[in-house]
Amino acid sequence: MTTDHEDLLHPHLSRETQELLDPHHHRASVHLGDQLVIDPDQVLANVAMAMERLDLDIDTPVTIEEDVATLDELVAVVDHLDKGPALVAHTLNTAARVMNARYPADLVHRPLPRDCDLRRLFHADIDERSQDVARMVFNRRLADEVDVQDAEIRNDLDGLTPHQRIEVFMAVFFLYGTKIGALQNRTGIR
Repeated sequence: MTTDHEDLLHPHLSRETQELLDPHHHRASVHLGDQLVIDPDQVLANVAMAMERLDLDIDTPVTIEEDVATLDELVAVVDHLDKGPALVAHTLNTAARVMNARYPADLVHRPLPRDCDLRRLFHADIDERSQDVARMVFNRRLADEVDVQDAEIRNDLDGLTPHQRIEVFMAVFFLYGTKIGALQNRTGIR
């Protein structure tokens, strides 16, 4: 018996299905006919990997669609599986873990100012409420020493549409990139 599911990778399976079953591959979903089979844990692993890559090289091209999850995968995770709070909490906790490991605590814990507006900085097409929630949970997580729990984030996302919940996730991801860039400039790493 193997631990990496090689016994499941039969030639009759499509390449995409084999990639989804391969624990060393980043594929998080596969279309089987008109259904999407998704591994939500792989989406979370892709989030962490992209965030770590961004910290190691702020100039590396990282996009959510290509490096983390497709829109179909995000809709499945957030809307169909109701794991939006887990996705946002994981992103926040990963951001804190990465930044706390490398940068001075006083800089990491410093909140992003209200004028840190992704719509202005990156011409991001994001709802104002989604951005405000993202900035609030991002700043709150950086101020705390312990990981945020899904239940806390569920309360923060209450009343938001699935689309807005996806926007909150994306905004947290981009706020992290903005904060990493600022930390690297401030500490002279960049």
